[in-house]
Amino acid sequence: MMKRMLIEAQAIAKHYGRDWVLRRLDFRLEAREVVALVGPNGVGKTTLLRLLAGLIRPTQGTLRLEGRVGFLANPPAFHRHFTGFENLLFALRLEGRRVERPEIATALAQVGLPLDKPVLGYSSGMKKRLALARLRLQNPDIWLLDEPEAALDAAGRVLLEDLVAYARTKGGVVIATHDRAWLERVDRVVELRPA
Repeated sequence: MMKRMLIEAQAIAKHYGRDWVLRRLDFRLEAREVVALVGPNGVGKTTLLRLLAGLIRPTQGTLRLEGRVGFLANPPAFHRHFTGFENLLFALRLEGRRVERPEIATALAQVGLPLDKPVLGYSSGMKKRLALARLRLQNPDIWLLDEPEAALDAAGRVLLEDLVAYARTKGGVVIATHDRAWLERVDRVVELRPA
């Protein structure tokens, strides 16, 4: 039985000015699959994730996505004067979702964050935890994670591992990482090389 294909990219390429970041890359992601993107800095891991998220368009090639996409950027962006609660509420309302206060409070508690502290007072690790909570609440089919382990302490890394395990049951996951420990936890590794 064939698994559902969430991402199919054929011969995708991207350049900025004269500089090619990706050239003729074929990529796929099946349902319930976790794929790691590895390679040196500047090789195109973040560019590929941004293409898959629909934030930028490929210069060449075709890209087909099946399902809703969630993207955890590095570093994640938030309204700094909003609280963690307000940021989550705002993000979900932008998607047209009605959520109840207890659902957001539970998500914040699961990642160890207070309801009423402005993000301005968050550390980098706390912002990453907030991004994990946001992604969990968005509950996409395709989870795109750009260096998700960056800035997380040991407890935060456990939260991340739990999130990836959950995401695998809901769809598929693509993780761009420099952390070789992730390579033991994924189904497949795609090594990107300079274009």
